[in-house]
Order: sequence, then C-alpha cells, then structure tokens
Amino acid sequence: MAGFYFCGQKLNDELVTSISRLLNTAGVPALLWGNYLLTIYGVPTIVDVSTFATKAIMEITLNFEQGVAFVVPDALTEVSYSALSRAGFLTCTRNSDCPHQTSSRCPPPTRHLHIDDELTVSLYRKSDVLWELPEFGLVPHGKSPDIMYASDTQLPSASLGHGRGRFNSPLSPVRIPTALRYCEALILLLCRDRGSIYEAYWMAILTYMLEYVDGTPILDEKDMRDGCRHFYQALKSGDSKMYVLLDRLRYDLNTRQNITVEKTYQARVI
Repeated sequence: MAGFYFCGQKLNDELVTSISRLLNTAGVPALLWGNYLLTIYGVPTIVDVSTFATKAIMEITLNFEQGVAFVVPDALTEVSYSALSRAGFLTCTRNSDCPHQTSSRCPPPTRHLHIDDELTVSLYRKSDVLWELPEFGLVPHGKSPDIMYASDTQLPSASLGHGRGRFNSPLSPVRIPTALRYCEALILLLCRDRGSIYEAYWMAILTYMLEYVDGTPILDEKDMRDGCRHFYQALKSGDSKMYVLLDRLRYDLNTRQNITVEKTYQARVI
C-alpha cells in the first residue's frame, strides 16, 4: 500500500497491516514485536502482572509498551523511521520527557513515533532483541522455523480471556517470530539483562507465554535449543535451580558469542 497515509486511524489489525506494507514498500523487512505480538500468540492484553524478580517474589506493575512495535535490521532503522514520518505518524516532541523513551520498567525502542499521546509505533534494532534469529529479508523462502505470518492458521483465533489471535486476512504481510524463537529470545534477553531493571520485564512476558501459549500447537519446548530448554523447563516446574541454569546460559552467551551481557539499552532520544 504505497499510497498509505496516517490520518488518525484506530490502532487495529488493519493499521498494523498498513504499517507493515509501508515498511515493505520502503525496502524494510520487519517483524512484529511487543504487546501487539503477544496478543496474536493468545496472551491477553496485560497491565498488572505479578512475577519473579531476581531471587525473590515481588509485586510489580508493568506498563507494557502501548501501541505497536517492529523489529528491523539495524542498518534500516533510519529508513524505517523516515518512511513512517513521511506517512504522517507524529514525531515525538517531548524528547527526554516522553514516557515511551524513559520508562525504567520497559526497555525503550531505538526510535518511535506517535499515533496519539498514548500510543506509539516503535522500532527496535534486530541486534538489540533478536540477535540470534537468522537474518531475514522482504520475501520469505518457504516454510521457516523462525518466522511466520500473523495470519497463519496455526495461530489461535480470538477467544474470550485470551488475546486477539491471528489476523483474519490471509493476504496480510505482517510477519512475526515463531513462538518458539520468541521464547528463546526472551530467555537470552533475561541472560543479558540479569540483575538489571529490565529483568522482571522479560520474566513477566516469559511467564505469560508459559501460562497462555505453552502446550499449544505453536509452542513445543522440545524444539528449543538445549540451554534455553533446560531453563524453560525449570521455570515451568518451579525448580529452584532455574537461576543456576540461567547464570550458566548467561556465562555461555558471554564467552561463546562474545556478547556483553551487562549491556544496557542505548536508545536514542527522539
């Protein structure tokens, strides 16, 4: 939809589809991310959540990012931002005062524009959240264990008490990480942000994937990579050794891939 222009449309599947088409037209392959993605897997919209944080149980309130988010290749972040700006999405004027850029609970995006005062279109660099996922292009090459369409019939349909489910239109270009790869990414993000202010955020999301998506046709833990699977199974069973397994995986992540797990988000102030 090369002629799409944002003029206050409501955030729904149709708008998300239009954004995805807009990015495709700009030559940017993109994967859905964030809260909107969770609801497609079947997780209900979340505001308050109780979860584990570090080594104790605590009550926290997570303000999940409001709006819609996409993961894009690092080199195309600015291309994505420019395409969205030209299409009429609102440039943030609050700079460092914008709560979408300064939240201490939710990792901020690399770039964002506004739908309105409350809702944003956020962009995350692939290297920040999905670094282990193979590089992806505009055109998928056959069936993939890593990426699927948001309209795939394997995904749940909308149901009471769950998320919005899959997109109804089989022609929607919106693509998402498979639930398996998404859970692996959450575990790796937990490793990277262990002991930081974002650890509880990733744990909360993973806990909800366990509660609402585990055991469905789109998430079979036996297909996870070994280290992630061991931690996932320990978390699922409430095994007290789960943090030992997480620290072991974290060490492996640091040494095997030379990734600095203490890395913090270096989001640009828009």
